[in-house]
Amino acid sequence: MGRKERRQREQQELRQSIMDAAREIALAEGWRNVTMRKIAERIEYSHPAIYDYFENKDVLLLELVHEGFRLLELELQTAQARASNATEKLFLIGQGYFTFARRYPELYRVMFGLDGATFSISEPEKEGLQIGKIATEAVMGVLEEHNWSTQYVDEEVNILWSTAHGLVTLAMVERLPGDQVQQLFDRTVQNMMLAWEHGSASSTVERLAKE
Repeated sequence: MGRKERRQREQQELRQSIMDAAREIALAEGWRNVTMRKIAERIEYSHPAIYDYFENKDVLLLELVHEGFRLLELELQTAQARASNATEKLFLIGQGYFTFARRYPELYRVMFGLDGATFSISEPEKEGLQIGKIATEAVMGVLEEHNWSTQYVDEEVNILWSTAHGLVTLAMVERLPGDQVQQLFDRTVQNMMLAWEHGSASSTVERLAKE
């Protein structure tokens, strides 16, 4: 390995160390207490030199948001790959979502602006849209598998995501036992499938839209 390649590798390793340190501090103290100075102290690096890798805390948080969405997408893809049919895929995607939140709680918080993890740069849209695409395809698959109406699929996806996110958030602030999250989500999916089967979900959305 040449000098240039070695230097590039060292820079990438240091960049990752900065990101890892930020996550460790956030996990222990919350995102509101993450500072560039604390990160520098944790990795035993000079405070000013940190800014050679990340212009400011907002830029660092944005990169962590990107990393979080990449890991979430991988978790969902891995989960749905185990499914043998569309219905099972939907349940497994929910399982993958909760697995990610349990495994990387500090990333989940920064991705969705929880725990004081606010920053001025807009949250990246590309990764979020990809997660939405996975969820939409899963719901669409269930509806088509049973020959149910797909007219309001976007609304159905939003209901499921709102439920999943709400359950995770309640569990994180200890307002809901963590072992109930998957159970409650599965029950929600089952109830929605009953509504889809009888067409009541679509008719309700249509009625509300007319009011």
